[in-house]
Amino acid sequence: MQLLLSLLFVLPGMAFAQSQDSQSCQDRVERGGSIQVQMRPTASGSCFVSVSNFKGNSMVYRGYVFAEDGNLMIFNSFGTGPISESTGAREFYTFPRRHTNPTFKWNEEVRRLEVTSTVGDEYYFDYETAQLSGMNKAEVQVASEITPYNNGGVEIKKYQGLILDAGFKRGSAPTGVPKAKAKFIDAAGTSCNILIGDVFTYSPDGDPYIKYSDKNLAKYLKTKCPKLKFPAN
Repeated sequence: MQLLLSLLFVLPGMAFAQSQDSQSCQDRVERGGSIQVQMRPTASGSCFVSVSNFKGNSMVYRGYVFAEDGNLMIFNSFGTGPISESTGAREFYTFPRRHTNPTFKWNEEVRRLEVTSTVGDEYYFDYETAQLSGMNKAEVQVASEITPYNNGGVEIKKYQGLILDAGFKRGSAPTGVPKAKAKFIDAAGTSCNILIGDVFTYSPDGDPYIKYSDKNLAKYLKTKCPKLKFPAN
């Protein structure tokens, strides 16, 4: 959660829109319209891409973080106060993971930022609002209201692949609670409920990460959720 906060709170004084065409993870910040996008490598070798609205001057906002493990975290700030009350996060994971890092590029013709996840999915962000406006492989619903009572304000429907909806939690990442419930959903809409601890483990400092490779996750789900279809890589 601390890394997430650092990604979404850093607002450098100057940044310029450029294209991002390679898979390399470079520490960089760019701006276009109302969007600030940041790519950041970490000491552990992970790579993140975050998207936020740099023109906003309120502590009520929504930002997005894409990670190399297929994670999309939607971060909400509800105002001032203790983190446990004034923030919340919704998490989705998609599979299989085909690329090393998330990447991004600017589409000036239609005035949007396009983030490509490690699965290869494209996420579109509107220049003016800096909010998620669509995907190439799913229907996206984004609430205009930022509140603790709408599960992060983003829903991904009819995803054409395998998605894990890890839910919403105030104050920290929902995947940080091993006994919390989560749900896998495949392209046919078949779902299977699991516990977070079934597929996540934790680093010494408490950060959650998926304990299976895609191949081993497919094997696990074949036993745990035999009706689910794991997409071909």
